[in-house]
Amino acid sequence: MTIEELQRQLESGPLQAALEPVKPNGYRARVTLRGPERKKRNTASADGWSPQNGDTVVIHFEPSSAVGQSRTDSEAKPAPQNQRTVVPSRSPTPDPVPDLISALDRAESRPGFEFVALKWFRDSALVEEGFAWAQTESARQSALRDAIANRLILTNKVENPRSPQFPVTTVRLNRLLPEVQAILRGSGQGAEEFEPVSIKGEPLSATILRDRR
Repeated sequence: MTIEELQRQLESGPLQAALEPVKPNGYRARVTLRGPERKKRNTASADGWSPQNGDTVVIHFEPSSAVGQSRTDSEAKPAPQNQRTVVPSRSPTPDPVPDLISALDRAESRPGFEFVALKWFRDSALVEEGFAWAQTESARQSALRDAIANRLILTNKVENPRSPQFPVTTVRLNRLLPEVQAILRGSGQGAEEFEPVSIKGEPLSATILRDRR
């Protein structure tokens, strides 16, 4: 089964019925299978799609007429010569997660810095990266909130050397998650910077439990 065939299968009746409460009149749900960086090729095998590799499913809506044109009429009738074919836009909302993970990896790699402040990363680093989705404060806040809720990014409080009464909220990647590791491998960043190390002896949990007795 190809990616395109799987997308069509996912767009079948049950999905349309489940999305009925939020689907605008005259619109139909479309499914796009994406990799960590970009949309999967329609001709690729569906066996290569896996959420463990950071792959995602994007659902968006299109006018029903546009869906029919793009998948039936456009395939059945070749465009006349000297006439430009107009393809309806099907661009889903960009997934900010790969950009977010890669940007934080670069921020954590800055020499001479012990931590990454949440406010600085949100309001300065992400803007300077030039991501189209990150040009509004609400989009940056939303992306960070979702990543923190999904434990892709971890937060902490550290002492503010200038104002000890106001601790600094910091962010760092949860590099133990397979999703984070897959994104970093795909972007070529941080792929070799983190490698679990086996430590001889009993598990740390056993040591902690013994010391508490």
